[in-house]
Amino acid sequence: MALRINLFHEVIRAKRQEQFDPLKLSLLALIVVAVGMAGYYGVQLKRTSNVRGAYSAQKAEFDKLDPKAKEAEKKEAELNKQIDLAEKLTKRMEKRIYWAPLLESVMLAVPPNVQLTRLNCDAGRDKGGTSVMSIEGIAADVVEPRAVAENLRKALVARIAKKYPNAAATFKNLDDSTEHPVLNGQRVAAVVFTINITFKSEPDPAPVPTPGKRLAKNEAPTP
Repeated sequence: MALRINLFHEVIRAKRQEQFDPLKLSLLALIVVAVGMAGYYGVQLKRTSNVRGAYSAQKAEFDKLDPKAKEAEKKEAELNKQIDLAEKLTKRMEKRIYWAPLLESVMLAVPPNVQLTRLNCDAGRDKGGTSVMSIEGIAADVVEPRAVAENLRKALVARIAKKYPNAAATFKNLDDSTEHPVLNGQRVAAVVFTINITFKSEPDPAPVPTPGKRLAKNEAPTP
C-alpha cells in the first residue's frame, strides 16, 4: 500500500482562511447593498422624472386654459346680469296694468243719470303695488240720488273684480249738490261723489295657518 504525505497542508489551510476572511465577506455584502441601493435610486429617479414631466405638462395646459377660464367667468357674470335684467323686465311687464280695459269697464258701468267729471289713475308703484282709480261725478235721481251713486259704486267694483279679485271701492265723499240737473225734462236732486277704487296687480299672499290648540284628553271643543 502506497503512502502519500501532504506537505502543503499549511498552504491549503492558509488559502481556505483567506477565502473565508470576514473582511472580504463584509466588503462583498456592502457591494451587494450598494448595487441594490443604486438600482432603487435609479427606479425612484425615473418615477420622479415621470411625475415631474406629467406635472409640467398639466401646468402648461393649466396656464393655457386659465385665461380662457377667467374670460368665461367674465362672460358668465355679464350673462347673469342680462338674465336678471330680462327677468326684472318680464316681471314688470307681467305686473303692468292696462288701463284701457278698466276705463271701458267704468264707462259700461255708468248709467244715463250719472255724469263723470274727473278721473285719475295711479299705478301705485310707490304704494306697495296698490293701484288707485279716483272717479268724481254727479248722480241725479227724482227720489234718491244717493242710491244711484251707491249702485254705481257696486257696479264698478263688480266689473273690476273680474280682472282683479282684490278690488275695493269706497266713497271718499258723497254730498248733496246745490245744482239741480234736468232729467227727462224735469229738475231733480243730485249728489256729488268721489269713488276711490283700489286694487293690486298681484293677489295678496295667503296667510300662514296657525296650529290649532290641542285639546286635552277629556276636554270638549268649544263651539
